[in-house]
Amino acid sequence: MKNIVKLMACTAVISTLFPQPELYAAPYHSALAKDKAVEFAPGIISTKAHFEINTVFNKTGDEVIFARCKDDFSHCTMMQSSFVSGEWQHPTALAISGDYLDADPFYSPDYTQLYFVSKRPIAEGEAESAEVNLWRSTKLNGQWQTPEYLVNVNSDAADLYPSITDKGELYFPSFRDNGRHMYVAQPKGNSFSKPKPLPSHIYGFNGNIGDSAVSRDGNTIVFSIKDRDDSKGKGDLYISNRVNGKWTVAKSLGDKVNTADHEFTPIISPNGEYLFFTRIENGRGNLYQIKLSALID
Repeated sequence: MKNIVKLMACTAVISTLFPQPELYAAPYHSALAKDKAVEFAPGIISTKAHFEINTVFNKTGDEVIFARCKDDFSHCTMMQSSFVSGEWQHPTALAISGDYLDADPFYSPDYTQLYFVSKRPIAEGEAESAEVNLWRSTKLNGQWQTPEYLVNVNSDAADLYPSITDKGELYFPSFRDNGRHMYVAQPKGNSFSKPKPLPSHIYGFNGNIGDSAVSRDGNTIVFSIKDRDDSKGKGDLYISNRVNGKWTVAKSLGDKVNTADHEFTPIISPNGEYLFFTRIENGRGNLYQIKLSALID
């Protein structure tokens, strides 16, 4: 893992991902995750009875939104849970989710909007969409409003896993143009400019990307990649950093994260201290967390 440390030392990423010690422990703090990946809120949020993916927190970390899916991913519902009296509460379905496949939530920089993917009809009266598209909902008076289809960034192919920098840049993987690439769209008023692909060398040779997320400062991307020559299993997590304006070839996060199973849906916690991700074990997705500092040798 020394190669990752060298890459991160070249950028300001380390100050973002490994900030000064907190004055208080975030609600998602886990002493067990200090040097290994452990399940997040086992039995309550990460369960053996359901297939769970994504783990996105509000700014203070006391509310989490994730998705529960059928084993074949034909349907997902976004769920929410609050941290009350020192415990995560049993989750309930988000008011705007449940009728269609909804997943991959991610907060806007000011935490007033929720970006996600869905197969819901693009227009009222239409049939369910054949592919997942990017949507967003705004929270007003404590309630999530009717989701908005992101016209300028979606395509006819699957557009996945949105993540947003503090500058408002929207990053997402897309299967458009018969490929699998990471795209970025710049903020433009209340919308976005036409998405542009990132250079394909960052995935590494023979690599196919899936759910991948950018850090809030826009200098790090954690990729879900499968089929690379150095893969340990069915899908692994890798990291790329922007150095002098250019993205480095993604490096494996190593055996503290990657296994012979399938790791994907990476998200960095609001305080930059933890990496959250999903691991598919025995056909079911479980939510895990590990301190990013554990990935430094």
